[in-house]
Amino acid sequence: MIKTQKSVLGLTLIANVTLSGAAIACEQYDDVVSAVQADDVAKATALYEEISVNAGCDDAIREWVADYLARDAFLTAMSANSDAEKRENLQTALGYEKHWRSYYELGHLSWSEKNYGSAATNFQLAINELIDGDPSHEAEESEIAELYQLASASMALADAPIEMPRTRSGNVGGIFETKIRGFSVEEVPLPITFEYNSTEFDEMGATYADVLVEHLLESAPNSLRLSGHTDPRGDELYNEELSEARANALKEHLLAKGFSGEIEVFGFGESQLPEPPEGIEPDSEEYFRIARRVAFQEN
Repeated sequence: MIKTQKSVLGLTLIANVTLSGAAIACEQYDDVVSAVQADDVAKATALYEEISVNAGCDDAIREWVADYLARDAFLTAMSANSDAEKRENLQTALGYEKHWRSYYELGHLSWSEKNYGSAATNFQLAINELIDGDPSHEAEESEIAELYQLASASMALADAPIEMPRTRSGNVGGIFETKIRGFSVEEVPLPITFEYNSTEFDEMGATYADVLVEHLLESAPNSLRLSGHTDPRGDELYNEELSEARANALKEHLLAKGFSGEIEVFGFGESQLPEPPEGIEPDSEEYFRIARRVAFQEN
């Protein structure tokens, strides 16, 4: 489980807020500083509403109070007595400050409820925040690895394709981001799925195949490696041949849609099964869905 101790959402002391001419002109300034220093959340919340629309209050004081309120809401969520209360406070925290940990915790709530579509969305928003968000929001490599695993697994388990969240540059983000701070992804696993015993995409597979096309046209790698994988059921040789045929079907789709790089294709069948994520039994249908994938690696 990702750490949630009190230090996770840091709060800079007021001494570090630089006073500009606009801040000095903010009539609520002294009151809001006093409220935060006294840990008076109700008063700080009311004053935040005032300074949000007061042109005399500059962004520094607004952001500082928002950080304080986000931290309080996050910590309240972590000690909540119900999932509903936890979710409400996490959403409140995100209203004040976008933080990858808040998105992660929302995703984890949905994961535990087996609401995998919601989980996939929030986990990938967490990845995007690690890419584009405040670099002072710390994350250990092991935390990012866990987040990435749950993001990709929840995509595979969702009942329908999810809309991929965009980075600030407008590109496809989420699990398509392969360098996340100190964590690197060698292969991106995609739930490009097929009709039973076939090389024809099913609805979800067709959607994600087109998302991959969009990503490749944006990133324009010189070459690409596609690896087909199956679940462990069935004949080993048959699974290997089927996984290669499906990877080849994806190759033909990418080329037809305009990707001009070199594409290598491999079929690994059931020989490279993924680690089951938290709460997923290795002999379950959920695990088999995660195992059925086509992974890609850009070169």
